[in-house]
Amino acid sequence: MHYLDYNEQIQHRTGDFPLAYYPVDRDHERYRMPMHWHREAELIRVKAGRLALYVDNRALSLSAGDLILIGEGVLHGGEPEDCFYECVVFDPNMLLREDACKRGLKPVLGHIICLTADAIARDPALSQGVASLYDAAASGVAGDELNVLGALYRLFAALARGREAAALDIAATQFSQKAEQLKPALEYIETHYGQQITLDALARLSGLSPKYFCRFFRTIVHRSPIDYVNYYRVECASHFLSTTDMTVAEIAQHCGYNDSSFFIKQFRKYKGTTPKQYKR
Repeated sequence: MHYLDYNEQIQHRTGDFPLAYYPVDRDHERYRMPMHWHREAELIRVKAGRLALYVDNRALSLSAGDLILIGEGVLHGGEPEDCFYECVVFDPNMLLREDACKRGLKPVLGHIICLTADAIARDPALSQGVASLYDAAASGVAGDELNVLGALYRLFAALARGREAAALDIAATQFSQKAEQLKPALEYIETHYGQQITLDALARLSGLSPKYFCRFFRTIVHRSPIDYVNYYRVECASHFLSTTDMTVAEIAQHCGYNDSSFFIKQFRKYKGTTPKQYKR
């Protein structure tokens, strides 16, 4: 598996329990969140700082205490700013096994829901549900799965009740299928980042003209296609610098840069430092 999979193949689970918890700070390998999707749903809570999040074709700004639910298969990525955020990734099917729960859960799971810290604080049940879920998920205690699952159910019960009663300021929208058209191009970047990538090839994969593809890509990803290819290559290079003994020249070649000087220039642009300094 490549370092950054747009279609993540990671099994987000602990043992046989289809849920995983990821705390992400500045030292985390994937601090900057590239555009990706997975078959699981994801709850992201910002603990400190700000997180510019791009979800489907929307740009959102989350600050400390904010929470967002992202449904399965939704394209998303983020740019943190002095941020610490926590991700709970889970298979929504484990919540839908009981028929009695499906009616209340499906309308919630089928949306992108963004909650501000104030909205959470105003609803005691929701506030308790969020705190209980992240505390239980972060504990990592063997045999604590019932507490995690119970907290997850309580959180979604509060979300469903809030939506029905319109008691919460929930920014909830049905995610569009617009971004689906972009996924073949993103998969191509993932598998060919070490080779030459042309705008025409990416546009063809999305069934668009190069001119329209550029506008469409920027709308979803908030970068131009070529800018994002370089960003992706540098993120991959960062991983190889920190986890292998490959030289800078070898990594540059591996990540699609025939000219080491140009690679260093691009690396400094995105990381604010040189590859050698980053490796040290």
